[in-house]
Amino acid sequence: MVVGLTLLACGGPAEAPRAQALPPNPPRPAGCTPPTSTDLTKPAGWLSRIANQPGTVGLVVDDGRGRVVSHEATRPFVLASAVKVVHLTAYAAAVADGRIRPDERVSRADWERWYVAGTDGGVHPLAVQRLGPGPDYSVDQLVSAMIQDSDNAAPDWLRARLGDDALRAAASTGWDDVDLPNYAGAAARLAMPSLAPAGATRLQLAQVDAQLGRRVADDPAFHADVEQRLAAAAAQDPARFVADAQAWSATNSQGTAAQLLGVHRAIASGTVPGADIAARHLTWQGPTPNGTIGFKSGNFVNVLTFGGFLRRDDGSVGYAVVLAGDLPLTPPVGEQVPGQQNLVLGALTSPEVLDRLVCVA
Repeated sequence: MVVGLTLLACGGPAEAPRAQALPPNPPRPAGCTPPTSTDLTKPAGWLSRIANQPGTVGLVVDDGRGRVVSHEATRPFVLASAVKVVHLTAYAAAVADGRIRPDERVSRADWERWYVAGTDGGVHPLAVQRLGPGPDYSVDQLVSAMIQDSDNAAPDWLRARLGDDALRAAASTGWDDVDLPNYAGAAARLAMPSLAPAGATRLQLAQVDAQLGRRVADDPAFHADVEQRLAAAAAQDPARFVADAQAWSATNSQGTAAQLLGVHRAIASGTVPGADIAARHLTWQGPTPNGTIGFKSGNFVNVLTFGGFLRRDDGSVGYAVVLAGDLPLTPPVGEQVPGQQNLVLGALTSPEVLDRLVCVA
């Protein structure tokens, strides 16, 4: 289960670090045995998946004490909501240099221009319930909805408000080719696949999604049509809709474990503008017995992702990113979350768990 953290120390940002080359994995410990579990609700199942289906998982675990374990760390994977840490970093930088105020008001109607009902597992209504019914909210509240509730409308609103250049600058810790998502546009493309050219590259699809997202936001009739088509497809042939969603998942925003780790490292080390603001949002769950965790996770129907850091009481900081795709639908991805997160968080708190990860990576 995800555990939470405390605020990181504030301070003036230094120059953002470039992505660091990952060191070789530590030597394999004596006594490694092949993992056999297939239960992805437990860490043991994830160890087996890494060992037996290596191309489906990318990860980096840096314990902050001299040991770094990586596996397929430079292979692109679908990021799902884990990429929202880029939007968060862009927001924090904009606050730090005065381009946006945390208390700037946003109407609920403006926020929900970007909301496509039925595509987020119900998290937007939960965010509204937590924040209250409006009629408006602060920008900082929208950012909290993006991180705490994993609302999809908030990052699309932020992208429109700040601009693509701001988001690219936020990922300039070595992620020069950051693949920006547009969640409303991607939902429209799922509803109407003919709107994307056959055989389109990921770059072309990103451009299509950006255009469709703007249309969702600006054209109420189109917005309603997208929602109606998605609802009808899910109701009329659920199995076909799930299969379509699996194929669609693979066409969304991508990045590598090493790239995502670079953003979390920049936030935790205070080397990007507004790092303390970003850390405050990532550490919303509060302190734990093992330290303070900042994180952002994500999922699609067959994708599960996590990126974060652990600040210990002794001041050391560990980092973990794990990206996984082509996951089985049984058990549902939501039930696989504890297995994935307990593996990487366990590796940050237990040398023995880290050893087991070294055995399969």
